[in-house]
Amino acid sequence: MDDDPMPTVAARAEKARANLVAALRECCDFADAVEHFEGKELLDVLVALDSIRFVMAESGQLLQGVLRGYEG
Repeated sequence: MDDDPMPTVAARAEKARANLVAALRECCDFADAVEHFEGKELLDVLVALDSIRFVMAESGQLLQGVLRGYEG
């Protein structure tokens, strides 16, 4: 059994980075919707953005933790 945690840490960091990039791209796609939508459509966009914000926060924190671990 391989006791080296680095492949797992590297895989988690890569997944976090991919999730963060996808969330950032998705945010840009919603800019026009926030600018122009009203009522239920705008509410749906805001709920989706809140979900994206969660993914961004979680992925960003995980990626920061991995990077700080490399510095230590």
